[in-house]
Amino acid sequence: MESDWANLDALALCMVLDKLKERIDHVYFGVVCKSWHSVAKLHHQNQQFRTNVLPMLMIPNKKKGRANRCLYGIPNGRAYPFQLSLPYNKRCCGFSHGWLATIDSRHVITLLNPFKKVPPIRLPPLDMDFPQCSVYKVTLSADPITNPNDYVVVAIYSLNCCLSFIRAGQKFWTYVDNDYFGVTDVTFYRGLVYAVNQWENIVSFNLSYSDDPFGKEQIFPNNVLQGRYDETFSQMSYLVKSLEGDLWMVTRSFATDLGDDNNTYNKGTNSFKVYKLELDLQSGRLLQELRLKSLGDNVLFLGDNDSISVSASYFSNSLQRDSIYFTHDYNAETPIPYTPRSFDLGIYNVKDESFDYHYLYNPSFTRMPPAFWVLPSFQWD
Repeated sequence: MESDWANLDALALCMVLDKLKERIDHVYFGVVCKSWHSVAKLHHQNQQFRTNVLPMLMIPNKKKGRANRCLYGIPNGRAYPFQLSLPYNKRCCGFSHGWLATIDSRHVITLLNPFKKVPPIRLPPLDMDFPQCSVYKVTLSADPITNPNDYVVVAIYSLNCCLSFIRAGQKFWTYVDNDYFGVTDVTFYRGLVYAVNQWENIVSFNLSYSDDPFGKEQIFPNNVLQGRYDETFSQMSYLVKSLEGDLWMVTRSFATDLGDDNNTYNKGTNSFKVYKLELDLQSGRLLQELRLKSLGDNVLFLGDNDSISVSASYFSNSLQRDSIYFTHDYNAETPIPYTPRSFDLGIYNVKDESFDYHYLYNPSFTRMPPAFWVLPSFQWD
């Protein structure tokens, strides 16, 4: 008697889907036949499933050369044949709400959604004085698909790593006071924009609407946490929203070495520290800063993407508890867009301060774009 795979009981199929943690495996499941596709699509509408997405690495595709990227799943150590045509000279400077941000030589940011059939969004060029200036990170307040007229883009730009933002439909950027520089991360939190720089100085500001038709108006941020302007500062700092709804600051320090030419070289990450920021709900003012020795149910994913927190208990068979999964960030002090070996990625355990690997460096990726985290949101229609 032949098995009728196309008409398997829906409950049995859902049990199979529950075992597949990677969203791309759900897509493969859905292309088997029409009935499996219907079950996968219905399962995708489950609230718990929709809110628990396992990040994947977007890595260079060694088989297709420098013009393509593919996806890499952490739990099974597998590279998937999902292809994204992205030229080597198009630097990815962010992944936010399902959209990749790229920057070209004319300082034009383009937003691309690699998982849905939607046109790209080209933003007006940033006002930068020097051609070698670039954009280091881009984040969005909301998904332009679901909020086409009500989203904001914030960019960390220029050699000094300053801030600017633009609303949907605007023709010019609004610039934050250039006295606040060295920015390494930015996030939207409870109606305000929070930013942190390499001295761990945190500021916030309202998204005031600029009336200047030439985009020259500047806004001035409010100081939340005074920076550490001494030898104890970290080279990178991040802001991430915890699963409990709190705002956390994560600092990342690097080991350095003095080369034969007397120049200092980055040897890679040697530690992370995590702080919970207790804020006044109305004013956004900092009430208390607490060092965390455990992340609870949070597992963090840090890099050039929006900082992400996912549930350790939901992905108990896939992720390590109390851990930070990190990738090689763009370093503003590096004179070239990519270092010869973008190797600085791994897993850091906050409790025992140990390191592990989630993806091993491949020599064929030399001088190729670094890997970064994405949250797949495939289209089911």
